[in-house]
Amino acid sequence: MSFCDEVKKRFIRLSRGQRKVAQLVIENPNVVATHIASEVGKFIGVSESTVIRFCYAMDLSGYSELQERIRKDLSESKKVVTKEPLTIGKKHEYLFSEIMNRDVTSILNTIQYVDAENFQKATHYLHEAEEIYTLGFRQCAPSASYLTSMLENFGKKASQIQFDVNDIVKQIKRMDKDSLLFVIAFDSVLEDVLTILKIAKNKKVKVIAITNSTISLVRDYADISFVVGTQKQFSFEADTAASAIVHALIEGMTLLNRNHYKKYYNLNEQLDHDLRLLEEETIATK
Repeated sequence: MSFCDEVKKRFIRLSRGQRKVAQLVIENPNVVATHIASEVGKFIGVSESTVIRFCYAMDLSGYSELQERIRKDLSESKKVVTKEPLTIGKKHEYLFSEIMNRDVTSILNTIQYVDAENFQKATHYLHEAEEIYTLGFRQCAPSASYLTSMLENFGKKASQIQFDVNDIVKQIKRMDKDSLLFVIAFDSVLEDVLTILKIAKNKKVKVIAITNSTISLVRDYADISFVVGTQKQFSFEADTAASAIVHALIEGMTLLNRNHYKKYYNLNEQLDHDLRLLEEETIATK
């Protein structure tokens, strides 16, 4: 059994902070193998002592033995790869196709993790919810915004929770058993996100979540969860796959009542058309 397999086996018995270390070991072992304990702690938002306690929880003598075990696994599996994000200044003849193919691969890898029954159940949740709250902080905010916009286009009452204490409190107060909370959260999850999820579950709010990890703490609070991308991807690289799932869920929702949703979509299309005409007339009169 590899060390990563041992970590997965003991994951449920680890503390919350230790789980963050475990997640890094499983998904980015090369980072642990090449950085000291304090740097690893800063990278995932925990203390150096938490990293060391993780080692003890795994029956290791300390951080040095942790690195030795990981390096051994990496050497045996020949997976020692340095992950570097693509940069604007990178000279590459096929940069465009490389990026597009990476996104396609991310979506294809996501498909194998999507359970058909959960997908169908999620579309019903979206269709039946009287009010939908979307949540995505930091790098997940654009995906949450896209989801909110798509829902509004089809006449759903949707509100995006902002990264602001007053807005968070206001939105949580409005939630009830007929509400739906749709969370998009990648990598290290903010404590605020977990707090919102706990309160929502206490209020019997249904929760759908999209994460980029099979061991994300968010999944503990979700009625339905979807995992996007691949373990070797940076969180921002999973956005394309997340948007693909969002689009598919919205399409599935509209199929539950074609005429109802088509009416709202046509109204929005007509409004956009009228606004364009108004803009053209305004420009013409200047």
